[in-house]
Amino acid sequence: MKPSQNHEAVQKTGFTGRRPILAIVLIEVALFLALFSAGAYLTMNELTDQSPVPYAFVPFAIVLAAYLLLHKRWQRYGFRSMAGVPRRELLFYLPLVIDILVVLTNGIVNGFEFVSTSHVLYLLFLALLVAFVEETIYRGLILNILLQKGARTAVIVSSLLFSLTHLLNLMGGQDLAATLLQLLYALLVGLSLSLLFVKHGSLLPLMAFHFLHDFTQFLVADAESVLFDSLVVAALLFSCIWLILDVRKNGSTRAGFSSDKSGGSAPGTKPTLSE
Repeated sequence: MKPSQNHEAVQKTGFTGRRPILAIVLIEVALFLALFSAGAYLTMNELTDQSPVPYAFVPFAIVLAAYLLLHKRWQRYGFRSMAGVPRRELLFYLPLVIDILVVLTNGIVNGFEFVSTSHVLYLLFLALLVAFVEETIYRGLILNILLQKGARTAVIVSSLLFSLTHLLNLMGGQDLAATLLQLLYALLVGLSLSLLFVKHGSLLPLMAFHFLHDFTQFLVADAESVLFDSLVVAALLFSCIWLILDVRKNGSTRAGFSSDKSGGSAPGTKPTLSE
């Protein structure tokens, strides 16, 4: 259903429509400050063995949920079903399934962490929290805001920002080599998920993948393995190339999903990477 003319007029004068770059900068600064403040709090209280992520992401998740709920923008920012997607196009999610299977195989070969039931529940909560916050920010908000600049720009910039945010792991004591590998992996994940979002317009399968991947990764005893890391990178690289070729040719197959000048997606023509 097309929005009314009055609704369109309001949308086109919205802050993200008028100042998309500033909106994205503010989102990134808010995320950085949340993580920095959480890290500082843990350091001052000598809790350096704990991750700042849950301390930063819990309030962020509350703010995001409140914003989407109060403004009724769940669907606009990607919380929509996959019912309209042709079954054959679900094959585009196969590389993500392979990714998770590779991580599980790594666990079977190298072993899983022996953790208590309470810690497993904590890891489930953490994986769900990270999936909700990161997918809502980078695919739901930032990519949507940038679609008015064209799908190509939206995919590249949102993926780069998603990748570069993982530099903050250096603050948590992670070594440089592991961080650089994570940046490459995060870039490929960002590109693949962004392309899927442009194609189908739904955050739900992306969030499910993000959750399952992080949870299984948390449980693997030897999370870093050259062989398994290479297989994951290969699957994601294949996914990116496959999706780029398809989206350039066919655009979005999500009914009513496109870029507009309101700072988000709306009914209209299909966005393609040639934009």
